[in-house]
Amino acid sequence: MRKRYRLIEQDVDSLIAEMEHESYRGDYMPKFGREVYKVRLTNRSARRGKRGGFRVIYVQLADESFLFLHIYSKSDQNDANPSEIWRRLRELE
Repeated sequence: MRKRYRLIEQDVDSLIAEMEHESYRGDYMPKFGREVYKVRLTNRSARRGKRGGFRVIYVQLADESFLFLHIYSKSDQNDANPSEIWRRLRELE
C-alpha cells in the first residue's frame, strides 16, 4: 500500500495527532460490542478527499489509547470485512 500511496504515513500521522487531542474520532460500529470506530481519512496521494480516501478501523482501549485494526482505500475496497475485524479483536484477548 505504501508503494501506491506514498503519503499514507503522513496521512495516518495526522490522524494520530488529531486522535491524541480528542477522546475518539469517527463512527461507532456497535456490531462488534466493543469501542470500535471507523474513520474517514483523506488520501493525499490520490488527491481525494475523505469521501474517496482511506478508512481506518480502530478500537479504543481501556487506558484511553487506541489500536488500529484495519486500514484500506475506499477505491480498492468498498467496505471492511467484518470477519477480519472479529479475528483481530480476538487476538487482543
